[in-house]
Amino acid sequence: MSLIHNLSAHAAGGVSGLQTAQRDWSPLLVHFTAYSAMAPVRAAVGNQSTPSQVLDALNQADQQSFAVVQQIAQSGYLLAHSPAQKDRVPACVSLSECTLPGLIALSERYGRFGFVFRKPAVFGLGGRPCLYVDRACYGHIADQGRNAPAGSQAATIFGLANVYSPPGFGQIQDFTHERKWRLFSNLVLANTAPAFLICPSAYTAQVCTLFGIQVPCVSIDTMHEWGA
Repeated sequence: MSLIHNLSAHAAGGVSGLQTAQRDWSPLLVHFTAYSAMAPVRAAVGNQSTPSQVLDALNQADQQSFAVVQQIAQSGYLLAHSPAQKDRVPACVSLSECTLPGLIALSERYGRFGFVFRKPAVFGLGGRPCLYVDRACYGHIADQGRNAPAGSQAATIFGLANVYSPPGFGQIQDFTHERKWRLFSNLVLANTAPAFLICPSAYTAQVCTLFGIQVPCVSIDTMHEWGA
């Protein structure tokens, strides 16, 4: 237990101290890119790929993800997409408040280039943590919010809702480990700069050049080596 850091956080404020003492809590939100590029990596275990094949797939995914990062740097914003177009979920920027131990696994699913923000910054833009409810509750929320005006409370609650169904209760659907947040608009980086960026070691210099040295860049490979 990091006693001195905990005491310092308590001195700054009671809530800050309580949160810091909980090692399963994070003050940060991360948006990883690009999910589509990681498809071969996600399938590697099921395909019984060799370690060298996994490495090749990861390197190719990193190249594709970096191309997306270059587009983000050029446009200046994270683009909102619908996470479930078939269900007409509103377009959003998806983020995660996962803790450090879960960061590597999350990147292996969504891409190894990350934009990290402080929670208050995203909350101030309208971003909110997602809701996890059973199918009956989700159906009620969807009925109320699917055709509601954009930006209304009903539409926002629908956009934040996700089905939670653990083993033993029908078809399993449990993504609570992703600790999602959603922001129902593009995220303009000039107005809300990242606290720092995450990328593979091989791309650190290029990412720093794209976004400037004023935004720190952390190697996800080094984080893994260090125990994340």
